[in-house]
Amino acid sequence: MLKGRVFEIREFTLQDGPGPRTTVFLQGCPLRCTWCHNPEGQEFGAGREMTDEEVAAEVLKNADFLVMSKGGVTLSGGEPLAQAGFAAAIIDRIRAKEPRLTHAIETSGFASAEDYRTVVSRLDFVYQDVKFPDLDGYRRWTGVDATPIFENIKWLKKSGVPFAARVPCIPGVNDSRETKSAIVQLVDGASNLRGIEFLPYNRLAGAKYAKLGRVYSPGFDESLVPDCSSMAALGDAEVSRLKAREKSLADR
Repeated sequence: MLKGRVFEIREFTLQDGPGPRTTVFLQGCPLRCTWCHNPEGQEFGAGREMTDEEVAAEVLKNADFLVMSKGGVTLSGGEPLAQAGFAAAIIDRIRAKEPRLTHAIETSGFASAEDYRTVVSRLDFVYQDVKFPDLDGYRRWTGVDATPIFENIKWLKKSGVPFAARVPCIPGVNDSRETKSAIVQLVDGASNLRGIEFLPYNRLAGAKYAKLGRVYSPGFDESLVPDCSSMAALGDAEVSRLKAREKSLADR
């Protein structure tokens, strides 16, 4: 039995994987994205201490409904891979008691190769966050050297584990046609890629910082409307290729 820290367990979520899900938000994140919309999950010492057995019990309260609805559990954060051992223990505990539930994760990919592969190899689906196609963007806006992220994405593309790339569209930061095209090129070509999602900037982030007694200074103009249209951001050849790929995946 392992202990870890959790800042929320949210029931019946609909955007965190196939079917309705219980999403477990693990405490702590090594990144400091200037637009972070879960600042309450950043600090490692905060949150509630729980055992993997206690987390599993919370999830399994709704097991019958989740199984009937073809749903499951998703690990999120913070950065769930910052507690990789705890994350793996939660997955193993739940699967041992109810193997019909599906398991997913939402991750930045910022983890050692060992931790990333240990957890991802247990999963049915991965939402791989991709904020930038280059090291400079990550360093400036998240404060980390993203080399492990890019190495883990390379492995993920070859792993066979189904995944979708999720791109937070931040106005004036990473929503240019060139940046989005480079992100598409980074993840495209994998047979296990199930989609690329461009998500609009969450304007509720500032209110959360105020509640924590912190000042929200994202470093960009929030009044701008980010361009979250994936197809509009790409050239005609790329659009045709992606549409053909989506049709191929849908026909499988």
